[in-house]
Amino acid sequence: MGGINFERFFETEKQRIFGTDFFADAEDYEAWDEIDFESEEDIPGEQTFEVKAEDMTFYAAGVLDDNPLMTDEEYAKNSPYGELFPHPIFLTQIAFWCIGVKGRGNWIRTPGARNPGQDIEIYEPFRVGETIHIKMRPHDRWIKRKKYYLNYKIDFYNQDNVKKATWIVELILPKSKEDIRKFLQGIRGVEV
Repeated sequence: MGGINFERFFETEKQRIFGTDFFADAEDYEAWDEIDFESEEDIPGEQTFEVKAEDMTFYAAGVLDDNPLMTDEEYAKNSPYGELFPHPIFLTQIAFWCIGVKGRGNWIRTPGARNPGQDIEIYEPFRVGETIHIKMRPHDRWIKRKKYYLNYKIDFYNQDNVKKATWIVELILPKSKEDIRKFLQGIRGVEV
């Protein structure tokens, strides 16, 4: 991606494994006009996310939040929480990991997508040692000012099926596979 060597910033096991070239599998991503709203079934993520201390601390550091409750295990152990506390948007890391690249919901990685907003409800914090899985489903889509909006509802559960959070993620996407291909070729401003 643009000649930037992201690997020099990677600190955790997951960071080293996670693919940063969202163009590589773009042909396999769902386009706006392909999303199935007929099924009411929740879609499971491709994989689970085992929460490790390094995931929490380096996520907070990566978003430039130096709160010691999120970045310093020893400090957090001696706090009223008694453990590391996740950054409020730590769930985005979990979602991208769990959704993966092959299954439904992968539109979240689409080149050319823009993020106009999101709603996050956290029911209880993610904890080191939990294994998180997601269930998601298309929530809504619409066209506004010649832009294609889509949102999904993603629910996060731990290994005991305790619901940890809900994220309604909204993106403006290319409408079709052809529009994704145009974006990959450098053609911008794809409209209706």
